[in-house]
Amino acid sequence: MKKIILTLTALMIFTWQGSSFATSSVDALIQKLEDKGILTDQDAAQLKGEISSKEQESQQTTFKSMLPDWLNTIKLTGDFRIRDQYQRIAVAKGTSSQKAGYNRVRVRARLQLEDQLNDKLKVIFGIATDGENSAGVGNPRSNNLTLGGNNNPSEDAFNKPEAVVNKAYVIYSPASYLTLMGGKMDNPIWEPLGPSNANLLWDPNITPEGGVIQLQKKINDYITPFSTNAIFVLADATPTVGSATAIKTDPYMFVTQDGIKGNLTEKAYYKTAVSYYSVNNPDRVVFGNRPSATNGGNNSNNTDSTNGTATQYTYGYNVVGGTAELGMNDPFGKMLPSPIYIPQAGVFGQYFQNQGAPHNNAAWQMGMYMGSSQLNGWGTWKINSVYKVLERDSWLDILPDADDYNGATDTAGWRTELDIGLAKNVWFVMSYYHINVYKYFPSLSQPGQTAYSGSAPENLYQMDFDFRF
Repeated sequence: MKKIILTLTALMIFTWQGSSFATSSVDALIQKLEDKGILTDQDAAQLKGEISSKEQESQQTTFKSMLPDWLNTIKLTGDFRIRDQYQRIAVAKGTSSQKAGYNRVRVRARLQLEDQLNDKLKVIFGIATDGENSAGVGNPRSNNLTLGGNNNPSEDAFNKPEAVVNKAYVIYSPASYLTLMGGKMDNPIWEPLGPSNANLLWDPNITPEGGVIQLQKKINDYITPFSTNAIFVLADATPTVGSATAIKTDPYMFVTQDGIKGNLTEKAYYKTAVSYYSVNNPDRVVFGNRPSATNGGNNSNNTDSTNGTATQYTYGYNVVGGTAELGMNDPFGKMLPSPIYIPQAGVFGQYFQNQGAPHNNAAWQMGMYMGSSQLNGWGTWKINSVYKVLERDSWLDILPDADDYNGATDTAGWRTELDIGLAKNVWFVMSYYHINVYKYFPSLSQPGQTAYSGSAPENLYQMDFDFRF
């Protein structure tokens, strides 16, 4: 009771007087009570701590009340990565063009501002480092800055590269089961281990442009249906004035992904979906970011007489397929020794086929993962490994992961990644890619393929330090 009365008295003094004066007065009062033996050293220290905590809360409340309402709703986040990368370029073995490996150091920085305008409307805006390609133009599949120049001979030493708009979109949720999005956005299409670069069809750095309608309704713990429907604009096709064959329609992609997710048991969970992609006017898609790889990527035709490059995709792209993931939390329970604890483990697979191409039209992958679901400090870890195949005309070669054989199609190979948490918001990543031209695998080849002079494997090693704030 004595302690309660003293605490209330001190708080009354603090509330009635200014914070700095009140703090000194309370400290003096506590010191006198301690000198007279009314309070022990432990009680005095505890009381000072409680008063200090109340003072801090009061200062924070006062500071927030001085800010405009719109500023209190803003959330600022970002990340920074420094990477050491060693790459052995893919060329045919035994040829005069065979090259040794080379090393590059790269950095990436991204900043995101999120403003919750009201309970239904949110705006997201992000900037990032500009990942140029060799032509000196923006690269939708990369935000990497290579130290010494982005593989661009026109850049000087210690050049100051540009920052670019990485995303800018609005999210409207008129109901708990409905979400609408529009602008340049984070990719809404689900693929397993997306942030870990295990995507089959999409590079994780791509921020597509267009509009999205998402539906999701939880029925119970075991079944939650979801649906994502999007239209992405692939290029701004300017009409040819005065021409009878003037371009009137931009090339765009329609996507629908429909599936279910939920729990199978208290530990086991699943997620599965079927997807359909339809590319309208693929012959008008800009080729500026096609990969420069040994195998050449998608079939293309209508060579431009000015620069000798192909200007159109040979086939259309109407891709249909499915994705499935099955996992378990604490899969081994007490079966393993306590130092060897695996919080989560799972397997996943994808298969897609392009109905617009007569052959070489399949894309698939299968993989596994285990470890922590999120890296949140020392002792957290995860590892994943995936084998993937992208046949030549299975998918647009401007979209796959740029780290897989420069993002080309007509490839097959492994990718393995180990993530280790070092501290709060800090982690280390080691990745290894071994990718080869798909046609080099005789057991996987199909009719209509052109033979290569030999194997052209590419080995890529990456070591990353990631920081999040």
